[in-house]
Amino acid sequence: MSKTVKLYVVRHGETYLNRYHKLQGWADSPLTEEGKAVAIRTGERLSHIAFDRVYTSDLGRTIETAELILKQNKHRDPLELCRLPQFREVFFGSFEGDHVDRIVKEVAAQHGYQYETSREVFEHHSMSEVLAFMKQADPAADAEDADQLQARINQGIEQLLSDVNDQAAAVLLVTHGVVIRQLLDRYTDHPEHQGEVKNASVSVLEFTGDRANVLVFNSLSGSLD
Repeated sequence: MSKTVKLYVVRHGETYLNRYHKLQGWADSPLTEEGKAVAIRTGERLSHIAFDRVYTSDLGRTIETAELILKQNKHRDPLELCRLPQFREVFFGSFEGDHVDRIVKEVAAQHGYQYETSREVFEHHSMSEVLAFMKQADPAADAEDADQLQARINQGIEQLLSDVNDQAAAVLLVTHGVVIRQLLDRYTDHPEHQGEVKNASVSVLEFTGDRANVLVFNSLSGSLD
């Protein structure tokens, strides 16, 4: 019998670099007070769920968010955070810390696309295309593209699923916006599952064997099973 894993995927709370609209991949910054408050509210929404395992990336903003979520949990048996670099945010190379709007528009312009805002770029191009623009434009040639990112996300998911021994398990993963977008895009192209992943939002995937269904996307309110 195939085991079933319900994976609750949460984006970290708002950070200071998020607030300042700066590119934040492998760069890190602490949660703002609002980021902490939203993480706590997410924890309250998940407080009734007895998680079997908890994963984060190895960046501080996901660890801080996960700790705030677990403090609200009614089943607070000791659970160690498993910190996997495979779930780290995409690397923006030498663009790390630059202003999102300026860089995204510039790299699109280098490919012949003129837009007034970065939002327009994302409205007309997939995340994979934008990451390809950035990789090609990075003077240091260090930025990751979608294929590199997806390869390590796949490694992380394989480890996560292999770590689960029970036939049915609930697992919490606190990670990053582009990581969640890539993870969801692997399993769904439904229009309702598209768009920007919000800070501290919850998406739920149910894995059975090698298949996964997206049950919830980008939820910021309401009850969760």
